[in-house]
Amino acid sequence: MTIQKRNGVCFCSLIAMLCLFSACATMQARSTNTTGFLGDYSQLKEGGSGKALLVYIDPKVDIKTYNRILMDPVKLYASQANSMSNVSEQDRKLLLNYADAAIREQLAKDYVFVQKPGPGVMRLRIALTEAEDANVTMDTISTVLPIGLALAGLQAVATGSCSFVGSAGIEAELLDSQTNTRLMAAVDRQVGGKVTGKGDKFDEWRTVKNAIDFWAQRLQTRLTELRAK
Repeated sequence: MTIQKRNGVCFCSLIAMLCLFSACATMQARSTNTTGFLGDYSQLKEGGSGKALLVYIDPKVDIKTYNRILMDPVKLYASQANSMSNVSEQDRKLLLNYADAAIREQLAKDYVFVQKPGPGVMRLRIALTEAEDANVTMDTISTVLPIGLALAGLQAVATGSCSFVGSAGIEAELLDSQTNTRLMAAVDRQVGGKVTGKGDKFDEWRTVKNAIDFWAQRLQTRLTELRAK
């Protein structure tokens, strides 16, 4: 197998894993392990129906007092025996760049993105996680790109026939940028069935795009709900 083809197959597995974020043919897991990305998980409680598996919202916070966001680069966590070990750093970066761009595009409807802490500024931290036991930080982070360029990069990734069965998760938190006080946090995991790339007409880049869009829209919706209280 050539290097180009091998990387295409490996990235196909990565995209298939992340397709489990989407609403199509997936369901929320009943439990999830944490990666260490959020540091302290003691505040998080079971989210209940229609919410992330673990959730925390500061009961004293007034989200309406925040109108700007300082966003950290998106990170990626894997398990010790991970399917991403042979995925090139370039391909992982294309994935994270799109996640970064999609989240910014959604939240820019209500917030201004800034580069420094300050009054009225929330700090957003997000990690995509490969599997239930993901606890290894991959050596890749996102770069800020316009949504069009980020999408073009995702579309340019080599695709191929592949199959995948597994689960994937996300961890995220919003902090006050000046005090680092946690305003809200969530941990979630989705599980799904086998994706063959044949009978189900699996479209790799479009599936991962839809998956990331789903999480970006969910975050935007949740913040809108909190501002309405």
